[in-house]
Amino acid sequence: MQRLVIAIRYLTILLFVFFHPGSASTFLRAQTPSKPYENSHFVKVDSATFHYRIFNDSLEHPRGHVLLVHGFAGSTFCWRNNINTLVKAGYLVVAIDLPGFGYSDRNLSVNQSHSGRAKLIWAMLAKIEGSTTIKWNIIGHSMGAGAIEAMALMNPDRVQTVILVDGMIFIRNHNLKGAFVTMSKMKGTNQILVSLAKSNIISYGSMERLMKGVYGRPLDSAEMQGYMEPLYIEGSAASVINIYANAGEIRHLHADGLMDLPVLVIWGKKDHTIYPKSGRKLKKNVPTISLKIIPAAAHAPMETHPEIFNKLLLEFLNAHN
Repeated sequence: MQRLVIAIRYLTILLFVFFHPGSASTFLRAQTPSKPYENSHFVKVDSATFHYRIFNDSLEHPRGHVLLVHGFAGSTFCWRNNINTLVKAGYLVVAIDLPGFGYSDRNLSVNQSHSGRAKLIWAMLAKIEGSTTIKWNIIGHSMGAGAIEAMALMNPDRVQTVILVDGMIFIRNHNLKGAFVTMSKMKGTNQILVSLAKSNIISYGSMERLMKGVYGRPLDSAEMQGYMEPLYIEGSAASVINIYANAGEIRHLHADGLMDLPVLVIWGKKDHTIYPKSGRKLKKNVPTISLKIIPAAAHAPMETHPEIFNKLLLEFLNAHN
């Protein structure tokens, strides 16, 4: 039920963006650049090609291994205010773009459920590290938090710590249901929804309104550019719809499996995208987790309040690495 409610909230945002007056714009087609960042890499796992960035990979003995997973419409750009702090503290850091977002490919055959993403990410980490024994500190924001929660539950022996940030988290990972999900799976209506997304959601004005709610303030031009550049890649609109059309869970999971892991949950008190009560509900079901609320933050505290966020993050990581 919790995931359904959150999905409906996302749907409401999407419909607002789709049909808000004056939001239409020409969809700018672009291709994924061969080197989006100096430290960009690409790796193919099953049907998905991941874009990822690695930091501190020259360290012979890193303090720990950290994985960063962004949320809806995001990319590795979302962690720009946190990576240097982790690097200076001696951690090896891998930031990824989820399939369908950032500079990863737009293959619509990829399963976009929490457990589906988790399986792919674990396979990706094993491929780039050449090992299945390294323990990871896994950090996820919003939609990405659901993926890393699933990662922890599916493979707890590979997890050092779990950090969930304003997340689409779950007690049980039920499949999405509802009229919009049904329509997104039907060929005719799917094409209509993708067409609407092409002409509306991938527009500067629409994303500006959406991200103002996420940040709790207007974005500056550099912040907007960081979000918009990957969204202009051909296939982004279809990937947004694919979140609903191809998201059947491949494994049923329950949050009580987090009981034996160090888990930190960070939430913005002013988050109106996914309300803090979701974090409190998880804390009630898994009493061992640590829940921290950042009073002035909205849905993206790692971007808007990095000093407070990084302090909480490092204190937790250093205590367990």
